[in-house]
Amino acid sequence: MSNGKRRVEGFDYLYQRGGSFEVRLQVPRPLRQAVGKGELKKSLGGDFGWVRREYHRTVADLQSLILTARNEGAISSLRTPLAQSPPSRAQIDVACHAHFKRMVDRIRGRAMLPMRGGASRHKRIEALQMLIEDQIDVAEAEAFGTMSAQASWLCEEHGWVLDPTSPDFEYLCQTLLRARLQAYRDEIRKLEGRYSIAPDRDPLFGTKPYVASKHPRTLGELVEKFKAARSINWSGSTEKNYIIIFRVIQELCGNNTPLDEVDHDFCIGVRDRLLNVPANYQKRPSTRGKPLDKVMEIASREGLPRIKAATVNSHLNKLGAIVRYGRDQGWIVGNPMAGIEVKDDVSPEEKRDPFSPEQLNLIFASEPWIKGYDSCGDRPSRFWAPLIALYSGARLTEICGQLTDEMVIENEVRAFNFRHRPGVREIKNGKSRKVPVHPELIRLGFWDFVEEAKVAKRELLFPDVSRDRLGKWGDGTSKWFSRLVRKLKLEGANLSFHSFRHNFEDRLRDIDLHDTPVGNQITGRWTAGVSKNYGSQYTMVRLNAELGKVCYVGLMVGHIHAKD
Repeated sequence: MSNGKRRVEGFDYLYQRGGSFEVRLQVPRPLRQAVGKGELKKSLGGDFGWVRREYHRTVADLQSLILTARNEGAISSLRTPLAQSPPSRAQIDVACHAHFKRMVDRIRGRAMLPMRGGASRHKRIEALQMLIEDQIDVAEAEAFGTMSAQASWLCEEHGWVLDPTSPDFEYLCQTLLRARLQAYRDEIRKLEGRYSIAPDRDPLFGTKPYVASKHPRTLGELVEKFKAARSINWSGSTEKNYIIIFRVIQELCGNNTPLDEVDHDFCIGVRDRLLNVPANYQKRPSTRGKPLDKVMEIASREGLPRIKAATVNSHLNKLGAIVRYGRDQGWIVGNPMAGIEVKDDVSPEEKRDPFSPEQLNLIFASEPWIKGYDSCGDRPSRFWAPLIALYSGARLTEICGQLTDEMVIENEVRAFNFRHRPGVREIKNGKSRKVPVHPELIRLGFWDFVEEAKVAKRELLFPDVSRDRLGKWGDGTSKWFSRLVRKLKLEGANLSFHSFRHNFEDRLRDIDLHDTPVGNQITGRWTAGVSKNYGSQYTMVRLNAELGKVCYVGLMVGHIHAKD
């Protein structure tokens, strides 16, 4: 290798000289005549962020040249006739474990990325975490070809001949990738001063070589392990949402299905089964309480409507979570759920309508608002919850589960403190937030109502509501409002209490705050590319100024006002 070049730790084929980076691959000696070179290389420039993004693709491109030469017959010169038998999966596992042990020794105490100012322990941890993210991206995309050169060298070391297009060669690449991930994770634990065995360690890479069990892991075992690990943090609604996929696994797939059979085709089969599940089958007399295979027979015979594409995709997302958990435990190789979904022809904007200005005026010209503030009576949630949702975008369970002492004043700004109270009042995404009370709500008398609740020392701001069996607040208020929508004969896509949130999102669009950090802090929404830590980014004064810009042109609520 040229003087001045050094390999970048963590990237097997990346070298640095000065401020420039270069991918270099040695061509196995028997293939050099076919490839025409002893080494393949490509410069990637000096921007390390760009280098990281392009590294795996570049390696794959160069490796494809080597694999092409191998596929064209050069492999015949690599082995004598005595070395033509392919290895078993058990032999591959043992060889990869030995490779893993060498890798652990090689990276111990080394900086894994080029760093300015030296490689402190914290910087080494950060670098390893970056490398893990890169490798997980490879696994998620099933781009295992990036490990093919390393797999070829391991084959050469052990005298194996494997067709690069065979399932066993792909398994070797996948297992080497698992070894790399576990080596990085072990090094992080040591750098953090944790020398015990990680409870979620890949079972293939323990202190001793992995020995395959005579009784392979099953799908039922994976489900039970997944539930034990994850269900402790589930809300009642999340637990309910997993019921169907658990039933599909148990009744249609079979709990005894070996995890070796859970591949891409298996997951496609689960998707196709879900497409035949009828909507609301647990509520229909003809299908309630029956096994799923019988339910689908009845649905086919009676022509029952099927669950929508969005619902199927929701169940597939949960199956994906189970499969990825199995992958992280080392029980499943790769991600066989990658790319499996159902095309949804209904755009997000068409799934639920907001109320039109005319509909809003009809709503607030009806009971209980028509009689004004004094009509709150013993059901204040019916009076205030729709108005709060309209002027804050808050969800019904957030509003109705509010405690009186969660109404606060901060920097002279009156506000809701929507606290995440696990097991009592769950906030979506598990993130508490504070939201100013809109000036219009104050004008209409809402803060007077809050002060009365404080004087009365009420625990719940809305004493007329309670939690349902899933832990949600305001179910009775929601059902009452749905009856009101039907009574007023309001027409639109899935109009309900949640439509107020859509109205509020539209007003945020009007003032260029929709899907921004400020807008998401107010609504408690998180989307890709927006930090989940938005809850502490903006002061109450700033949020109050922005929220005050939200208005509803043409909305007539003059008859709703504070008591004199």
